[in-house]
Amino acid sequence: MKKAVKGLIIAAGVITTLAVGGSIVLGGVIADKILHQNDGKDTVDNSLKQLELWGYDIDSFNNNYSGVEVSAPAADGNVVPGTLFEEGSDMCAVLVHGAGGDRVSIYPLAEQYLMRGYDVIAIDQRGCGANPDDRVTFGINESLDVAAMVEYARTELGYGKVIVHGQSMGAQTAVVYAANVERGAADAADAVICDSPVPGMELMLRLMFGESVENAYSPVTNYLIGTSKSFMKVFDRIDYDDADTIALASEIDIPVMIVLSERDEVCLPEYVQQVYDNISVDERAIYYADSEHIEGVIDDPEGYMTSVENFLSSVGVNNET
Repeated sequence: MKKAVKGLIIAAGVITTLAVGGSIVLGGVIADKILHQNDGKDTVDNSLKQLELWGYDIDSFNNNYSGVEVSAPAADGNVVPGTLFEEGSDMCAVLVHGAGGDRVSIYPLAEQYLMRGYDVIAIDQRGCGANPDDRVTFGINESLDVAAMVEYARTELGYGKVIVHGQSMGAQTAVVYAANVERGAADAADAVICDSPVPGMELMLRLMFGESVENAYSPVTNYLIGTSKSFMKVFDRIDYDDADTIALASEIDIPVMIVLSERDEVCLPEYVQQVYDNISVDERAIYYADSEHIEGVIDDPEGYMTSVENFLSSVGVNNET
């Protein structure tokens, strides 16, 4: 009898060890796939393909606007690359693109700012374009790049006013950034605009793993999230909670505007609405675009930019050309 019990204990220990070991290995594989989601992808070409789908004339943009390369060192040593387009303004818009592309994908938005006399810096997010860091962290480390470029625009380029405008994962980066800077500091923008922000790292991964809202908290999804979240936190020093856009919205202390795409199937409107609802700063606004994901500026650029300029004017951030 004692031998049988001992055998069961040993067997249980072996099974537990294998289960734990297997979970660690699986967590590592998933974490690596998340952080290096753009490995083997041509993010530059992806941008051009996206612009083609939108029917945007990138050749016309390049003929009308000539940019110069700029860069700024982030707090962790990463050097963020960007392109500066100058229209002689005292105000600069730092633009942050979404997942899978590079800075060129945000040129339709850049053009709208440039047409209205603003200067623009379009940056490459981490894991994209010419950014030297190949890890995508859903705004956690990327926010350091935004802070660096905002400070560079103020202290090195001499802009009196700087705003940050992000799209999709770039909008998530903008929220993380805004929640971690102090109003009035050199690296703090005068206002932040977040177009269709990814509502959170964990929530987005749950929707991806579960393939639907209904399965976002299924046993399988919970297991995949649990293993990858634990591995990434311990070994990569990246915590999903640090990219919880909805929660972080309450920590923003600078003026912020949310753009909600009403026909969005990527960043669902109900979650984007939660981001806005959780903003506690009084200087806030929301614009409802009758469009698909981040396509408000494509479908109705005049209405889109009018809402942006009205917001900026309402918080005392005006373009002086």
